Amino acid sequence: MSTLIDPKIYKAPRWITTEAGQWAYLSNAEWRTTADRAFEVSERRRLLDEAEHLRQRHAGEAAM
Repeated sequence: MSTLIDPKIYKAPRWITTEAGQWAYLSNAEWRTTADRAFEVSERRRLLDEAEHLRQRHAGEAAM
């Protein structure tokens, strides 16, 4: 379930530099919780890749 949150309340960690990562952080509570606990570079990279897929899927659903 996705719910857009107020970006003034939640600020994404510095390592989330992609647009998709910022979007996922603000719109997906589960992704945000996982991102907040990610310390290893490989896990962060995986999360950013996952954010790209989530954003593409969301864009596809919105176009329907």
